[in-house]
Amino acid sequence: MKKVLPLLSTLALLAGCASKGPTNLEVSVLCPTGAPALAFYNYATDTNFETNANASEGILPLMLKGEKDVVILPTNAGVQAITKKSAPYKLAATITFGNVYLASTGHDADNTLNDGDYIILFSQGQVPDLLFHYVFGDTLDSNAHYVSNGTDAAKCLKQGKNITSNNEDVDYVLIAEPALQNVLNTTPNVKIAKNIQEEYKAKSNGLDIFQASVFINNNLDNSKAKSFLKQLEKDVKDGLKDVNKVKEGLAKAENLTSKYGVPSVEVVEQTFANNNSMGLGYKNAKENKAAIDNFLSLFNIAETNEEIYF
Repeated sequence: MKKVLPLLSTLALLAGCASKGPTNLEVSVLCPTGAPALAFYNYATDTNFETNANASEGILPLMLKGEKDVVILPTNAGVQAITKKSAPYKLAATITFGNVYLASTGHDADNTLNDGDYIILFSQGQVPDLLFHYVFGDTLDSNAHYVSNGTDAAKCLKQGKNITSNNEDVDYVLIAEPALQNVLNTTPNVKIAKNIQEEYKAKSNGLDIFQASVFINNNLDNSKAKSFLKQLEKDVKDGLKDVNKVKEGLAKAENLTSKYGVPSVEVVEQTFANNNSMGLGYKNAKENKAAIDNFLSLFNIAETNEEIYF
């Protein structure tokens, strides 16, 4: 009996450890919150999967130091870190392909976007702003007004007012998912006026927006890197086929908003149902060099060299 009790104690201890669950990732991953993070719905409790709401301050410095096996960043930021600052990474894949829309508040009398309409833009000089100007040029600039971030843009859309400038009436607001879906759920008059992804594709002869990409550390074992990418591709495609898998994964997050940057599992489900308005996907980078170069041209970044690709 004395031998049985220690054995039972050992089994109980092992069971307790197992209940916490070992990490599912063999590599360390650092990702921005929002749409890119949803690709990692299976790793809500995985200690190797970390997110940060500020890519420029919370992710880019660690990339430059080579501290993570895998980093996810806006494609332009990651490429410039490699080419301008010798970050020890290669561009492997892209997992988001645009989630920016122009929404109508319902105030525009003729319901037609034209010069003279009051338009709210955000993140001046950054991806949303550059996409808007790639699509529309400067023809709508005479009455465009900037707010500092997507949160303020969402507030302007919800209230139909420029909350940062004398509460002036607003006709259209540039906004990204999932903030757009959150407003659509609570504000009946709001409608999608322009799908920026579709407008971009039409202007670029069928090329997609290659917005957020996966960068692999040069020191990561090649077999581990390939295994990670293969699993990530499978996860993304599985999630797009069956949103219930995404919901089940996200439901495990202790704090969904801080971990993934989305307001609720329900909002995520709605964006998947709304023609994947988050723009989630998976494409190998090297096979899509032309599309990546086209996207990077928005930032006046020269054509990429094949040496930067994984």
